[in-house]
Amino acid sequence: MLLDGPRAVRCRRRLTRLERVASGEFVGTSGAALGGEYVQEVNGDARNWRVSTDEGVDLDSEELVAVLALHHRRLIDTWQGFTTAQWEHPSRNRGWTVHHTVRHVADAMDRVAAAANRQPALEDDFDPRSTPDAWLTASDGESPQATIDRFAGASTLFRAGVGDRLASGDNAHDRTVYGTAHWTVNVAHVLWDSWLHERDVLLPLGQPAPSSEAEERLVGLYGLLMALVPSMMLEQSVSSTVQLTAIGRRTIEVRCHAGAIGSDEVPAGATTISGDMPTAIDALAGRGVAVADALPGAPEELGLLAAFFNS
Repeated sequence: MLLDGPRAVRCRRRLTRLERVASGEFVGTSGAALGGEYVQEVNGDARNWRVSTDEGVDLDSEELVAVLALHHRRLIDTWQGFTTAQWEHPSRNRGWTVHHTVRHVADAMDRVAAAANRQPALEDDFDPRSTPDAWLTASDGESPQATIDRFAGASTLFRAGVGDRLASGDNAHDRTVYGTAHWTVNVAHVLWDSWLHERDVLLPLGQPAPSSEAEERLVGLYGLLMALVPSMMLEQSVSSTVQLTAIGRRTIEVRCHAGAIGSDEVPAGATTISGDMPTAIDALAGRGVAVADALPGAPEELGLLAAFFNS
């Protein structure tokens, strides 16, 4: 996807600043360097994060672009180190090799980069169980390096578009894979998707799946929100409070009501539902152990998405 004209110039200028912010070259308004130290600061307890289909992701442009840049750089660095045998190794995704999975991540990035820059992106008849396979036909025969290069280019445009739209105060609602929602929901969705696929690739290779606390906060919020998409479609009213533990420990209230879903970090309090964050997010997306084992005591509605993925 290529951008031309004045908007492309604005995106590139803003991206240059945001990328330098994410690398720690600039200092933010609070006076802290905005690289690894910035992510650490964002992870503090000064405020709780929120994600909802109505209002989107409650992060500003510098915060969100920094989290995305950290994640994207790690993916590219990891993929660059794969051997030929590792590219051909089976992933956790049924019938897909490591390369198939990485190609899918690049395919998704192509589309969200278009959406972030206000261009048509998603097919009208998207089905998460079949459409990704159809996407792969377009990149059949692509070399691993070409896949990496395609992802690198699309992710750069994606971050530029995200930063530009957030900075402009854009509150538009765009099409998502499950209906219309605030456009930043697509940003959270693709982070959740590629975070999961990073694990889909690395765990079968016997490698650890690294992350950052900032990524885990946003993926945790969105993973719980995504788990209630079937409840939204079934017009159910559901509310649950879950504690997830990994690099940090966060208590999240997730809810579905009146056709909208959302998840909020809330002050730690009494909750009987808790679990390891990576294990729980895997389970909610139909991977690894059952939801009931990852989050004992969770309402059955939180397991509907996993059941759909495994049907």
